[in-house]
Amino acid sequence: MVTGFPTGDGTGERVHWPGVVVVGAGVTGLLVTERLRRRGVPVLLVEQSRLGAGQTGHCHGYLHRGYIYRGITAPQRQALTRCADWWDERLARAGGDAVVGERSVVGFTGAAEREETLAAWKTLGMPWEDIGAPGLEGTAGTFAVPETTVSPRAAMRVVAGVAASTPTVHGRATALWPSGRSMRAVDVLTGEGTVTITAPAYVLAAGLGTPDLLGPWARTLGIRTRLSYMLVCRTGRDLPHAFCLPADSAQGLFVASRPLGPDRVYLMSTFVSFWASTEDADARRSWLGAASRVLATHLPGLWEDPEARWGVYPARKVEVDAPGGGLPEGGVFDLGWDNAVTVLPGKLVLAPMYADRALERLARLTGLDRLRGPSLPGASLPGWPLPGPGPLLAPHGPGDSPWAAEDWEMTPLFTRTELFDHPEPYHPIPAPPTRKEPHRWSA
Repeated sequence: MVTGFPTGDGTGERVHWPGVVVVGAGVTGLLVTERLRRRGVPVLLVEQSRLGAGQTGHCHGYLHRGYIYRGITAPQRQALTRCADWWDERLARAGGDAVVGERSVVGFTGAAEREETLAAWKTLGMPWEDIGAPGLEGTAGTFAVPETTVSPRAAMRVVAGVAASTPTVHGRATALWPSGRSMRAVDVLTGEGTVTITAPAYVLAAGLGTPDLLGPWARTLGIRTRLSYMLVCRTGRDLPHAFCLPADSAQGLFVASRPLGPDRVYLMSTFVSFWASTEDADARRSWLGAASRVLATHLPGLWEDPEARWGVYPARKVEVDAPGGGLPEGGVFDLGWDNAVTVLPGKLVLAPMYADRALERLARLTGLDRLRGPSLPGASLPGWPLPGPGPLLAPHGPGDSPWAAEDWEMTPLFTRTELFDHPEPYHPIPAPPTRKEPHRWSA
């Protein structure tokens, strides 16, 4: 039983939904929605921004198969491989521009590290190819590995496009209302006030909003927010589509790219992070200082390129403060309710596994088949007779895409001197975009 939450009635408008309420429209929430819709279960999404925003929108889009993880076990490698195969199969079948590159490059800064890692790859049956990597210097060897890079937004439209036609409450889930061993309702703060939503079942996939939504229970589970940053570099230089130097946190480098006309945009992160939930000037300054040293050592041509343009944005992640939180052991949590599960965002590649586990657990708790139906009978939406249009449940207008832009697309770019030599709020880091809706609902 979950404790520490309000026990009275919520205030404001009340809505009853006859199926499953999915809180959060990041990659995991979208895949849960797709699977429920495919089973004929009516879904109501709750999302304060656009589809695929938040942690999904600022990720690299890298489909890990385990090459950069030290000490990875065979079961972990198998889970990553199964999920990566799932993504590759569906994206290949659909075609389009979701796939950025089908191979990435792993480099090593020392011979001992290289030999130890290659031995581990060999033991686990992981293939690689010894290659050169133009533009990448200061390494003791570079190797091509079969790890795909994708555009998260384009990939989401392929594997969970049905979410764009799913009824959605545009607002932030602010409170949970338990009753005994069940979750009775969730409060959502919208631009027009608070809406209290009741339903037979819930999936909490709130991503970065999870700690605030769960409150004291999040602290009991060891859930907390880690702050890092992502560099954005636009350049005409020819570098590998994706590459990684899996060194220690201060010397490592992780890079993925996106095409942009004749140039490419490279999303670059180090392994330096901070246990903080909000942007901090000292953290930003420290992170940029460490990143500049790594870039000057391993990408000197890019670092000295006067034509390159640079930007940075905060990249927060919600994780479990325990070993393996970001690998296959984590993801789905049972909070003691008999009609709700919580899903934490993990690696993008693992989202299909998290979605499947969440629904397996929810099916055992609630019997999802009893919620199935070709239509949406029993839904009670204020002032709106299903299934026709109305003022509170309206389709997106022409040109009004429900899909979020990736964070790099909204990041202003500057010269290297402007960005790195003035790390204090010389150029404030833009806050994640929020969606201002003409109406609270869309479908």
